[in-house]
Amino acid sequence: MTESFGEVLWARIDGPARGWLQGAWPDGDQPLKTTRFRAAFAGAARRLRDCPLQAGDHAALTEAGVVGAAGWRLDDVARVALLLRAMAVLPATEQVAFVREVYLRSDYREQAAVLRSLSFLPEPERFLELAIDSCRTNVIDVFEAIACENWYPTRQFPEANYNQLVLKAIFLAVSVGRIAGLTERATPELKRMVTAFASERRAAGRAVPDDIDMIVNMDAA
Repeated sequence: MTESFGEVLWARIDGPARGWLQGAWPDGDQPLKTTRFRAAFAGAARRLRDCPLQAGDHAALTEAGVVGAAGWRLDDVARVALLLRAMAVLPATEQVAFVREVYLRSDYREQAAVLRSLSFLPEPERFLELAIDSCRTNVIDVFEAIACENWYPTRQFPEANYNQLVLKAIFLAVSVGRIAGLTERATPELKRMVTAFASERRAAGRAVPDDIDMIVNMDAA
C-alpha cells in the first residue's frame, strides 16, 4: 500500500509544483544527491501549499495505514513519498543512516514527517533506534508525531521503551487516547507504572490525569 502516497501526490499537483517535483524526484538511474533531496524535503510545504488534498485522498491514505489521515496535508504525503522513493534508490546498507541524517538536519515539522513515515519504510524495525531517540524531545509537535496516530511504537517498541512513551505522554498532557493500539500494549507492568505515577502526584497534592484510569481499566489484547 506504500504506492498510495506517490499516487495521491502526483494526482494532486500540476503546473510549477509538478515541474518542481519532477526535478526533485530521486532518479533510479543516478546516485541519490542528498543535498538536492534535503532541499526538496524541506521545500515541500512551501511548494505544495496551494495543492489541497481531497476526501478521496484521505480515504486512500487511511487504506494505506495512516491513522488520522484527515489531519494530513499534501506536504506530509510528499515527504513520505520522497522518503519511500529514496529507499528505492539507495542501497539497503545506506538507508538507516540516510533517514537519520534527514531527521537530524530537519526542522521540527520535517522531523515530525520523518517520524510519521517510519511505519511505511521498508523493514521499519531498522529505524527503531531513531524512533526511541525521538521520544527524548520536549517539542510537543515532534513527540506527538511518534506517539500519536502512529502505529510504529505499538508495533516496534520494546516494553520498557513503550511504557516510557506512554508515561511521557501523560506527563506532557498528550492524550493517551491518541496512541494507536494502546489497548494491545496495556500490560500489568504499564498499569503498575501509571498507578505509581498517580500515587506520586496525589502525594504531592497535584491533580491526576483522567488518562490514568483509562489505562488501568484497559484490557490488553
